[in-house]
Amino acid sequence: MKDRLPIRLAQCILVIVLLRHLAVACFVHPFADDFSYAVAGMRTDLGVRLVQEYTSWNGRYFSDILLLRGPLTLGIEEGLGLYRAVAAALILFTWLAANRFVRSLLPSATREISATIALVFVLIFLHVMPNTSEGFYWYTGAITYQLPNALSLFLVANWIGHLRSPHGTLPWRWFVVQVLLVITIAGCNEVHMAFLVIGHALLFVYLRVKEGHIARPALILLGISMLCAIVVIAAPGNETRGSNFPMRHDVLRTLAYSTAQTARFGGLAFLSLPVFILTLNFPSIRREAIARGILRPFARPLNKWLALAFPFVCLFTAMVVTYWPTGLLGQHRTVNMGLFYFMVTWFFAALVWDQTFFEPRKAYDEGVLRWPWSLVMIGASFLFLGRGMDLTWELCDGTLARYDRAMNARYEAIRTTPDGELVLPPVEWPKSLTVLRLDTSSVHWMNLSMADYFGRPGLRLIEPAPAPQE
Repeated sequence: MKDRLPIRLAQCILVIVLLRHLAVACFVHPFADDFSYAVAGMRTDLGVRLVQEYTSWNGRYFSDILLLRGPLTLGIEEGLGLYRAVAAALILFTWLAANRFVRSLLPSATREISATIALVFVLIFLHVMPNTSEGFYWYTGAITYQLPNALSLFLVANWIGHLRSPHGTLPWRWFVVQVLLVITIAGCNEVHMAFLVIGHALLFVYLRVKEGHIARPALILLGISMLCAIVVIAAPGNETRGSNFPMRHDVLRTLAYSTAQTARFGGLAFLSLPVFILTLNFPSIRREAIARGILRPFARPLNKWLALAFPFVCLFTAMVVTYWPTGLLGQHRTVNMGLFYFMVTWFFAALVWDQTFFEPRKAYDEGVLRWPWSLVMIGASFLFLGRGMDLTWELCDGTLARYDRAMNARYEAIRTTPDGELVLPPVEWPKSLTVLRLDTSSVHWMNLSMADYFGRPGLRLIEPAPAPQE
């Protein structure tokens, strides 16, 4: 009874934080590749353009379909509302996927508990990702990386359900769903493709050792993952795209920078206040969950050091698959993706460490804080710390609304200005959204793509130089 007040308070704060992220979606605008893919989608038959993408740019056979048929192909008036709706829907879809994942792990938990745990996970991810715009609010990046993130939780949840059920003949529906998920996820980007192959290979080996015979479902899905990987890797467009990066395929550079970026972003994630508080209180939360029958201890827990390595291996893999073909980080889309799996495996490692190390030594018996109050503190940190503070402030003081009006004014200026050069009206760029701005050169591909999208190939756009800081 005494814990009910902080739990309800924490849940209210968490819902407010979620609504705040959904509200931000009402003010976002497309940029960069959004316009170039929309132009290609409007002017070329889908099948023809997919072949062109495969042979000249990349092998992402599924995400390219959604990019070439994205909301902006309807035009800015009809498409902008749908563009924003996709961002909000993807946040909610990620929460649904996380809820499905939690319920597969904790089948005895109530719906309220699983929904709350899933919400905490999604909000922590939104808090630690270095770029929420590329994560959820930029259609091109969100469809390519965040959609497969969410789908992968359904994939893993289905595997957990299968492994926990009595072995027997699997229903054909399970196979159909898993095959469709593998094909879809692998076709979104190269990093998820690699994760699917590595993950199914590890699962196959684990089941082979544990059960003493070949697990046919794991072998079949590993084979399908490898076939999908071949399709993605064999795309002739990969070589064309890679030719733009002279530092690619450098082993030492790839290993050195991948290691450095893994330490950098992994450390920043752990030291963020929500993750730090939750990690310190995780042992007491785990033990109370066991006492209530929600969670069962591991029958044979994994080696604690191997469990601790998993989060960093996930992040390192994402870095390697980025640095090897390009030689540079370039953007934070893949970091966001790596951190998604970092957070999942980080708290798995916390479970293992408590059972194998802290609990036998009677450490953290009382927790650092009473765990319901720790949830209140975590929720407050989402609102008032770091980028969360910027986001809260800019929603309240009208910065995002002014940004929306300024971008609409740009669109109108592009429509009505005669061919030639147009110095665009200045924009108050929000701190809470990291947007890739147009170049100050009128011939930059982003400037030309935006003008072309509005049907103005003869109009050269110029982005005003940023005002000097006083």
